[in-house]
Amino acid sequence: MAHLQIDSTEDHGETGVPRYLGEAVRPPSGESYDWHSHDFGQLIFAASGSMYVGTPGRVLLLSPAMVLWIPPHVDHWMQYGIDNELRYVDVSLEESEKIGTDCKIMAMTALLGALISATLPDKEKARSNTHNTALHDLLRHELIAAPEVPLSIVMPRDPRIRRFAEAALSDPGMVESVDAWLAEAPASRKTIERLFVTETGMPPSRWLRHARILHAICRLAAGEKVSSVAFDMGYASSSAFSYMFRRDLGLSPRDFCA
Repeated sequence: MAHLQIDSTEDHGETGVPRYLGEAVRPPSGESYDWHSHDFGQLIFAASGSMYVGTPGRVLLLSPAMVLWIPPHVDHWMQYGIDNELRYVDVSLEESEKIGTDCKIMAMTALLGALISATLPDKEKARSNTHNTALHDLLRHELIAAPEVPLSIVMPRDPRIRRFAEAALSDPGMVESVDAWLAEAPASRKTIERLFVTETGMPPSRWLRHARILHAICRLAAGEKVSSVAFDMGYASSSAFSYMFRRDLGLSPRDFCA
């Protein structure tokens, strides 16, 4: 994973640290990193595959249609999917302050993807300092202007519902219904519903639907067919699944993962 280093070939001001420094990575499928943080910001773009990134109280999903921003000093964990090809971009502290202090997932565009790829060291060395500075300025403007995408889910902390949430996020297809999912909860249904709304902002049924969307995107990004994913998610047809997907995200499954 890339770490910010001094580059004497470019003028980076008093700190001697490049504003953006990229790296291309192909991690082993299923590899994970436990909780950690960086003293720099980080952009993550999945050119292929998908991955989960957890922050305190929230799990975010990164797919090829998105770019993830993690500010400096934010604790997070990562779990890679299948056949990941990633671009990491380390961002200096000064530049990070201009991008924002909250983790967020933003919609990827062709221009944003090209600017991220342009931060790779071999490409930066082929350009003049003035050229690199202009590209870095444009990258920052594109990141600030990029619309956020709701590909995250709040994880409850209360142990009475935490294990149910973790199981559903891991494999929501195994949940036949909300009733079956919460049948063994150590509290009344009314209490469980109240806890979900209080801790996640959603009733159990909506939380489960959102978890299914995240899981479906992981599988679609790995190249699985929409029909197979829809069936495993418990939908009677791919059209019913696509309707739900488009209603919640504004795009069809195929368009989202294109």
